[in-house]
Amino acid sequence: MVQPNHAAAHRLLAVEDDADCSELIVRIAVKCGYVAMAAADATEMVAAIGNWRPHVITLDLCLPHVDGIEVISAIKEAGFAGPVIIVSGQPDWIREFTSKAAAECGLSVPAHMSKPVDLRLLRELLTGILDSLRALSSTGAR
Repeated sequence: MVQPNHAAAHRLLAVEDDADCSELIVRIAVKCGYVAMAAADATEMVAAIGNWRPHVITLDLCLPHVDGIEVISAIKEAGFAGPVIIVSGQPDWIREFTSKAAAECGLSVPAHMSKPVDLRLLRELLTGILDSLRALSSTGAR
């Protein structure tokens, strides 16, 4: 787990089996003000949701031994209720389909992005989500 120099109350879980990509997402999240860690597969993801309780998840759709719909179901079954950002090399229509399936399961998918990830866009998205989480925290809603 990588932590920023200042205390951060909001956690991001990067679910990604490519170490270079997960390290990049974790570094960007930390620079945006999150405490961040990575999970390399669905089993690690479910454990992290249960034990570490992330506020935001970035999700690769191609994980070992499961497809994107199975991962979405596992996220929901694990009790995660925060935003899920899909970051995947899959074609746009697959990312869009999975985003809609996640929404039908009651998950929030504010964006889906292709790989290689647009770093500026990811930073803007993560900063906006963090601002919203902080606003919710200050009103006692979360």
